[in-house]
Amino acid sequence: MIGDNCPLLYALKGKDGLTTNITSIKRLAQSGTEILAVIAAQTQADTVVYMPSGYSLSRIVASRCASVLNAELAHDVFVKSTKIEAFDMIRKAEDNGDISVEERKKLQFRLKTADGFPLKVIPVEYRHLFTPLQLNPAFRGNVTGRVVLVDDLLATGRTLTVAKEIVQAMNGVTSVEAVCLFSDV
Repeated sequence: MIGDNCPLLYALKGKDGLTTNITSIKRLAQSGTEILAVIAAQTQADTVVYMPSGYSLSRIVASRCASVLNAELAHDVFVKSTKIEAFDMIRKAEDNGDISVEERKKLQFRLKTADGFPLKVIPVEYRHLFTPLQLNPAFRGNVTGRVVLVDDLLATGRTLTVAKEIVQAMNGVTSVEAVCLFSDV
């Protein structure tokens, strides 16, 4: 089901009591190497940018992508939106008539019980109302040319859509594509 969590990713991250073993991780790495070779044959990139995460998977995949694509790896381009910002997004959605009072209360409850602002706690039908990340105000590097965005999971595409919009607004960006470790979409 679109938007559901990914048990494979959670096992790699050691979340929700899920685990994996070194043999499976090695097989995934081998598959990833083969897949990256196919991607490199079809894609050219000047800059690779990864999505922010409390885990290093996106950064690791992005580093490998940058190496295979012979591209620059841009670090810390984005930051996750905060829980306070997410509450503001809910209030604005209600003020704009995009959600009812009851929907606002349900969304606020979901956020109150979450650790930080993980977009996964927001039901799929409301994710378009949220901006899960933003340009890092401390970012001083360059993102130019053909850009490849890297995320560990593509569930609904909301995070990558927002990242693409941010990157496309930068001077010198000519194209934006994405690579994800896991996706059921």
